[in-house]
Amino acid sequence: PGSVVFGFSPMPVAVRSTFPTARKNKKAATTTSSSSSWMRRQRRRISISSNILHAKPKQSFNLAELEALEVQFDREDEQDEEVDATEEDGDFDEDAPTVQLTIPPELDNYRIDNALLKLLNDDEQHKLNSSKVLSRSQCGALLSDGCVRILGRGIITKKAHLVEAGEEIVRFAPGRRGVGMSSEEEVIRPQDIPIEVLYEDSDMIVVNKAAGIVVHPAAGNWEGTLVNAVAHHLMYKSEFGSGEFVGGSADDDGKDENGEAVGLRPGIVHRLDKGTTGVIVVAKTKAALSALSSAFAERKVKKTYVTIAVGNPGENVVIDKPIGRHPVYRQKMRVVPDPSKGRQARVAPIFNKNKSAAQMGRRALSFVNSLAFDGKLSVTEVRIETGRTHQIRVHLQDRGCPVYGDDVYGISDWNRKLTKQRGIMRPLLHAHRLEIDHPITGEKMVLCAPMPDDMSKVADIIWPTGRDERSELFSAHEQ
Repeated sequence: PGSVVFGFSPMPVAVRSTFPTARKNKKAATTTSSSSSWMRRQRRRISISSNILHAKPKQSFNLAELEALEVQFDREDEQDEEVDATEEDGDFDEDAPTVQLTIPPELDNYRIDNALLKLLNDDEQHKLNSSKVLSRSQCGALLSDGCVRILGRGIITKKAHLVEAGEEIVRFAPGRRGVGMSSEEEVIRPQDIPIEVLYEDSDMIVVNKAAGIVVHPAAGNWEGTLVNAVAHHLMYKSEFGSGEFVGGSADDDGKDENGEAVGLRPGIVHRLDKGTTGVIVVAKTKAALSALSSAFAERKVKKTYVTIAVGNPGENVVIDKPIGRHPVYRQKMRVVPDPSKGRQARVAPIFNKNKSAAQMGRRALSFVNSLAFDGKLSVTEVRIETGRTHQIRVHLQDRGCPVYGDDVYGISDWNRKLTKQRGIMRPLLHAHRLEIDHPITGEKMVLCAPMPDDMSKVADIIWPTGRDERSELFSAHEQ
């Protein structure tokens, strides 16, 4: 009594007193009117409650706006790829003076490439020294080349960095990569870091990259990279000369006879992720660099990897699925859904209309072959025909068999198990074999590196007969 249930309020006392029999007195008309009013109110409440319960949910997003946003992201990706295609855009005046700019209030919280686009094209000093209007991709090239510094923050290389009103931006002349860095950052210093040399001559050097080492110096990793290690090897240990990218005699501090720091313009032809191990080629001469770069670009190089995968991806599997940037997590890649599959692709049909090639991803072709499977993990060989970012890791994740230890595309429970049992905190992915033509002589070369010790131990458990069947895959340690 007196409670409210499903929108009903208790019946007025005057009304309850009229049931089951009405009092025949002067108040009868008033009571009947009160009863009718109460019933109408209850019917109205029921109607409102029913409308609420059965109402269709309101659309919480606008498909057209999301489509436009996705197009914007893809345009940015295309611009980024155009910048990455060459080290220099070609439209800059390399003798242009340094320009210092202040972020105005109206550009607060803007992306730095957008802010540069606005400020440089409006800057009078820039107009005096160049008649060209800069594009956004050119502003992105300035950032990629280390030519933009925010006072108090240092060199900024990320195009998506958000600027704040009042910050001072210094734009340096965009010559070679690294111009505009501090004296400590612009010189790649030789460092005595142990490296395993698989092959070397006067034109090239091939190294078995260890886990946990970054290939090329960049923001946050100016030292301790593979390039620093190769520079030291070429200057002090090589029997075939230092090549064209390292010059002059130097002391232990990385300085020549005049006390000047010795720089290195590294002949890096391709790269491996920090956690990935295996074969990597470095050119020692300009001619070798040009020939090797062309060979990789024209897909004349055969690249074979070995990985430990969670699950069994199968034998002789061909994965031919395009890879593009993730629409939400922009640092990740993904297999772009096939629009012909509709709901199975988990993407609304509207998103697949009039897509550009960039929006639909770029073709990625992998040949996968499981060598051994113990019911949980597999030793898998992967040959890639293309070289998309994170290609093997993304293709295996899409197949439901991610790389063991991959903290980006893998399974967290399995990764924690690997860390707890083996102390390994990286993807178990190894660049095992590289087939190339020598850049100068044209001789066919097959360059191989066995799996590192920690990965070989895991493979031994999965594949006890592996050392007998494929001994070239395993490191020298015994079980």
